[in-house]
Amino acid sequence: MRFERFHAATLAVYPLLLIVLAMITPHPLYLAALLIVTYYALRAGGGAKTLFKMMRYTWPFLLIILLLNILVSKNGATVLYDGPHIPVFGALRITLEAVLFGLIMALRLFIVLAACNLYISWLSPDRALGLMAKWAGRSAVVAMLTARLIPYLAEQAKSVGEVMQTRGVRFQEGSTRERLHKHSRMLNVLLISSLEGSWQVAEAMEARGFGSRRRSSYTRERWGRRDALTWAVMLAAFVALLLLAGIGAAAYGFYPHLTPLLAAGSLTWGGAILLAALLAIPPLLIQRRPN
Repeated sequence: MRFERFHAATLAVYPLLLIVLAMITPHPLYLAALLIVTYYALRAGGGAKTLFKMMRYTWPFLLIILLLNILVSKNGATVLYDGPHIPVFGALRITLEAVLFGLIMALRLFIVLAACNLYISWLSPDRALGLMAKWAGRSAVVAMLTARLIPYLAEQAKSVGEVMQTRGVRFQEGSTRERLHKHSRMLNVLLISSLEGSWQVAEAMEARGFGSRRRSSYTRERWGRRDALTWAVMLAAFVALLLLAGIGAAAYGFYPHLTPLLAAGSLTWGGAILLAALLAIPPLLIQRRPN
């Protein structure tokens, strides 16, 4: 019910703003502020647990980004290690600048993934479909069905696995080949189930006349004072970061030498605190109880 007090466009634009701001600045302090605000927003919306679940699958990609940048980039004046020649990558030369640049890129990607998780936690598929269907009805339906596919298959896989276990199938026992064979049987069931589900969805859409004429829409989205305040805060945060980046307070250089973390002095700290304070207002409004 907390999210019903906000317009769907407000809930959709806020995570997008976090992604845009993370792409604008490479400064570690500002990225740290964005990460803290994103986590606070997830806590306010009840999506922090899903973030930790996502970490189990995303940390290998973050590690790959870091390792690739260390192996490919030979720039940087602070050499940490000079190693032997490696096929494809050439001479192994690890620099402090390349390591930090890889960490910042991984942090950026993590903020993007967390913001996408925030979008899913804040905005239900029905409201997202209702928001986009007025301008791109068919594309919105395809996007919602695609986004729904992964959790649907995960739920079906859990159900099918439990049924197979009651019939005596032990997925963790046997050799690797035997375990793969057991899981392949479950994949066959999932494939058949997904095809049957898509057929039922197609029949339901045809019965409701989808695509036969111009789409009608009905929405209860209302614009309130919280939406106006949230949009004002988001605009202020976006303009503030652009101004700070323009004067160099939110800029950061990696090569050939690392820029001092507080090159702009108090503007760097003050700008990061201001950005975090502005972006923390929307989740604070969501967390507040209705009057």
